[in-house]
Amino acid sequence: MPSYKLLLPLLGLSLIGNLYFALNFKGENSQTNKTEEIQKQNDFQFLSKRIFVENQNDILINFIPLRQAMREYINKQEGKVGAYFEYLPSGTSIGVNDKVEIRLASLSKVPIVMSIFKKIERGQMSPSDMLVIEKNHLDQGFGTLWKRGEGAELSVQELIELTLIESDNTAYNVLLGHLTGQELNEVYRSLDISITVGTKEDEKYLRVSPKNYSSIFRSLYLSSFLSQNNSNHILEILTQTTFNDKIAAGVPDTIKVAHKIGTFEGVDTLQNVFIDCGIIYIPNRPYILCAFVLGTNEEAQKHMLYISKAIHEYITNVEGGN
Repeated sequence: MPSYKLLLPLLGLSLIGNLYFALNFKGENSQTNKTEEIQKQNDFQFLSKRIFVENQNDILINFIPLRQAMREYINKQEGKVGAYFEYLPSGTSIGVNDKVEIRLASLSKVPIVMSIFKKIERGQMSPSDMLVIEKNHLDQGFGTLWKRGEGAELSVQELIELTLIESDNTAYNVLLGHLTGQELNEVYRSLDISITVGTKEDEKYLRVSPKNYSSIFRSLYLSSFLSQNNSNHILEILTQTTFNDKIAAGVPDTIKVAHKIGTFEGVDTLQNVFIDCGIIYIPNRPYILCAFVLGTNEEAQKHMLYISKAIHEYITNVEGGN
């Protein structure tokens, strides 16, 4: 029969050893998880950190002064300006005329591209597939692809980039021609975005509010509709757009802005609509900004620049904390 005097020291040594290895293993495992977390954040720099980090310590900011300043400025414009702001680390939002519905215009190009990527994810299409420009696709409104003429072939990837970066109408029409009505509506349905149909002089057009449209960028940021790879890819392409004279003009060139403009210019300036919506990637303090202006392009540039710059300066300089 073994002696208990001998067993007790051995048992103690065993417990100490197990505890040592457990603590070291936990430390190594924690370090490994942290490394993987950092790697994912680097790989998907345009997506929300919430996707990769549990119990994120969000920066708490007092938005009352910013809310008051936005309301004061926009209300002076007598209904010609509206904006929706959302601070992504916490979800705090500010809206002024943000529920006013305006023409969707070229903002429809982002959900179209999202629908195409959903087909790609289902294996129904590939970025390398070659698509043919047909006569009914040609549109001189935005972009220069129409100059290639009927019968020209481009890859799906090329058409996506032209649609988002140059807002090319012809590229958009080619992609649109390869989507069914059900596929087209899936994005809006999935994100619970309300789109209404307006009419003017027998013309039908789609309308959306800045607040509703922000769901498009939020879904990409949170990767809630598409995979992380595809969500990140779309946002990265949108940082390359050539139309940077509105909300992007209000932040330094060193700050990445993934955004899309929408423009409709009627016979008279009272019908003109300019909208710019996107994500401003201030380090650790990213936010969504969707703004619209009814009037001239010069007025749109002026008001959006002012609003964007004011928000950027506030977010950059205000102190966080409880």
